[in-house]
Amino acid sequence: MVIVFALVALAVLAAVAGLHWYVWRRLVRDTTRGPGPARRAGTTLFVAGPVLMIAALLTERAGAPFWLQRTLSWPGFLWMALALYLLLGVLAGELIRPLLNRLSRPPVPAPPGRPSRTESGQGPAVQEAEPPGTAPTAPDPARRLFVSRVVAGAAATAALATVGHGTYGVLRGPRVTRVTVPLAKLPRAAHGFRIAVVSDIHLGPVLGRGFAQRVVDTVNATRPDLIAVVGDLVDGSVQDLGPAAAPLARLSARHGAYFVTGNPA
Repeated sequence: MVIVFALVALAVLAAVAGLHWYVWRRLVRDTTRGPGPARRAGTTLFVAGPVLMIAALLTERAGAPFWLQRTLSWPGFLWMALALYLLLGVLAGELIRPLLNRLSRPPVPAPPGRPSRTESGQGPAVQEAEPPGTAPTAPDPARRLFVSRVVAGAAATAALATVGHGTYGVLRGPRVTRVTVPLAKLPRAAHGFRIAVVSDIHLGPVLGRGFAQRVVDTVNATRPDLIAVVGDLVDGSVQDLGPAAAPLARLSARHGAYFVTGNPA
């Protein structure tokens, strides 16, 4: 069993390393002119990012000291999200790279010393074929570098914008979506009964007491008749997350608040 686990872990690490190498190659190596500060900085980022990501996962699973989990979680999990969107952006860029190469290719001039038929007065111009064995024109390094930078810039911008927008949305706190549920057999006395449904709070090393307080303020502002927290309330132990979860005691509803700490079966 231990051997199987080790083999699976090695396979996962190899896959993670291979995908990071591929993204590094497209975003760093292909966009820089040889070794230099820019390439060194990009390489450092693509080494430190996955190391922090794996460290964050391992410390959370192993129950490491909570201060260590909090230290590693933000950079580690942010890199996980960013790396995923960078990979998707690079893969999408592979689809448009041939088109950009074709559009940026300059026109090929006619070979010198071979006048066309129009120049010799013998009819319309005809493209003469290259003699057998003629070497094709080598790709222009400047053009290749330009295309790589355009694709890499677009992929990095899209990934940063997506992760940044998502992070801002989480830190800002939950937003209220109002849904009316018509029930034909609902007693008249229950018309207008308001249930505040909250899910996926995920209090843990990343989201702590401040986030819990924003959840409480948002839910209480809707003045619900009943509150239902339907799953994924915490990611961790009571000892670590007790202070972070303390504001949830101030959830207020006429018929009470009900919790499911994990995912309902």
